Amino acid sequence: MPNLENKEQTGHRLLRSYRIRQNRDYRRIYRSGKRFSNRAGLLYVTRVKSGDIRIGFVTTKKIGHAVDRNRARRLMKEVYRLHRAELSPNYEAIMLAGSFLTTATYKEAEKAVLALWRKAGILVQS
Repeated sequence: MPNLENKEQTGHRLLRSYRIRQNRDYRRIYRSGKRFSNRAGLLYVTRVKSGDIRIGFVTTKKIGHAVDRNRARRLMKEVYRLHRAELSPNYEAIMLAGSFLTTATYKEAEKAVLALWRKAGILVQS
């Protein structure tokens, strides 16, 4: 059995606590969040008093069949997993996938998602 403590320390896992999962949180962010968009999709961002950044991932039937939606969601989660340390704390966000992500390569998706985060002001300039 792998050592889970070591994996958590290295930051290679996307823990549930890093994501928004409850319906009431989604509704609150949709209602009070600022909206940003580009070809990667929509991003609703709201500031919270304390805590690490948390993001929820949404794909709608408008962008395609289940295979396409799952691919778009996996791409968004992977970019978030790898770049989570570069995001500002004290924010909660919801990402709605755009149809661009159904056909994009990882590099294209990464570039578009990072541009969206930069536009929203949650990506720390390093």
